[in-house]
Amino acid sequence: MFERAKNRFHNVKDAIQSEKDAVDNLKKSIADIQDSMANINKLVDDLQIQVNKLNFKNKPHLDRISEAQEHIQKTLENFPKKKK
Repeated sequence: MFERAKNRFHNVKDAIQSEKDAVDNLKKSIADIQDSMANINKLVDDLQIQVNKLNFKNKPHLDRISEAQEHIQKTLENFPKKKK
């Protein structure tokens, strides 16, 4: 009778220890994720700065392309359309 109670006690004790270890691992994982989020946020900010720089650098080129497209379109509109 005492042997069964002793075994149950040890089983419960082991189960509690396993749960405690799982909670500790979960807390560590959460802390790791929070640390990673800080790094990810920094990366996103850096990427946004680079995108803004690239957009600023490319804007004159894109404006010229847009002007050329408009000029081509206007020129094409002046040509007579083919009749089918």
